[in-house]
Amino acid sequence: MSEKGLSLLAKLFQNSGEGIMLFNKNGLIESMNPRAEDIFGYKEDELIGKPIEVLVPEKVRHSHKTDRNSYLENPKSRPMGLGLDLKGLRKDGDTFPIEISLNYLKHENEMMVVAFITDITVRKQNERMVKEQQQKLEEYANELEKKVRNRTSELEHMNLGLQSQIQERKLAEQALKKSLVDLKQAEQEILASLEREKELGILKSRFVSMASHEFRTPLTTILSSANLIQRYSESEHQNSREKHIGRIQKNVQHLTTILNDFLSLEKLESGAQKINKSVINIKILIDEIIEAINPTLKVGQRVESTVQPVDIMSDEYVLKNILINLISNASKYSSGEDVIELTTHRSNGLLSLSVKDHGIGIPVEEQKNLFERFFRAANVTNIQGTGLGLNIVKKYVELLNGTIDFKSAEGKGSTFTIHLPTHIAE
Repeated sequence: MSEKGLSLLAKLFQNSGEGIMLFNKNGLIESMNPRAEDIFGYKEDELIGKPIEVLVPEKVRHSHKTDRNSYLENPKSRPMGLGLDLKGLRKDGDTFPIEISLNYLKHENEMMVVAFITDITVRKQNERMVKEQQQKLEEYANELEKKVRNRTSELEHMNLGLQSQIQERKLAEQALKKSLVDLKQAEQEILASLEREKELGILKSRFVSMASHEFRTPLTTILSSANLIQRYSESEHQNSREKHIGRIQKNVQHLTTILNDFLSLEKLESGAQKINKSVINIKILIDEIIEAINPTLKVGQRVESTVQPVDIMSDEYVLKNILINLISNASKYSSGEDVIELTTHRSNGLLSLSVKDHGIGIPVEEQKNLFERFFRAANVTNIQGTGLGLNIVKKYVELLNGTIDFKSAEGKGSTFTIHLPTHIAE
């Protein structure tokens, strides 16, 4: 793998907002990221080679070891939480609630288990506070109802100020109803927060599964080509060496694309992607993109642009990623010798940029799912890809306050068009 690919993998591991730990088939810890160090209070070198049970409360260690062995006998993806009430053990002896999602992969013919760990102490505290508030509110409601009944009885007996007391009771009932509505709203907000955490856990679990599958083939090809290059030591083997070097470069580029997709998605999902707008000349930007992307096209493919030299106020980094993604898709799903067409149109304060290919197109019945995470149409299963590209493009376009649409017919190609505000005086 190239230094760039390794660097991206390291950034993903080191900067993740979740604790990540790897342990082997014997349950011994192989590696952990900084977030995992923060969660458990250990430094990585204190835990390497130790059993995972050192991070489990003593009273459940025996059953945890049994559960771990059972999982290793039949490994499968387990999403975050899954209804389990789990606790971790910090270095200082403190126990705390956690959620763990598990997955597995094979490295050098050895099975490794990957654990994503979330400290849910704050969430548990919030749930306990809501329960306590609900109990207090119920006690208050019961006491208030009791007082209202007693007061009403006294007023009926004395027949004094009946009308004013009835009004008082109505006001008390309204206050009670409002309190119940407020409590219900608080519960809904907490449930929504829990659902977002659950979706994030599922997303990370799906990424590990996808990455395990997508990494396997290119890594195998890279290793095979590297071994073959070592055998071609004579000058007459130069053509063979160049062929395998090309394969290595192509597969490293594919791995880099996967990592870039996930890093971009994580920044978008967490809100870390910021917009920095400046004046951009569209023709200059597209010429730069075409020059950079030409070496990655299939043999015989070319990009033709009919682009107006107009200025637009936008984020150059985000806009460049959008166009590179769309052009790369057009190349990927088209055959050699095909032309990829780029055009622009400006009207009513909007700039429209279109990327058109003459490739395999998208089946009509699947077009409604095109921008969903991890979605891949049935007619592209034999073409490498993560199913994240168009989801990321749509999120990028929305960050620029734009929209995206497309037209496609199976076997006839696709045209994707983004519409962006220019914010430049006509």
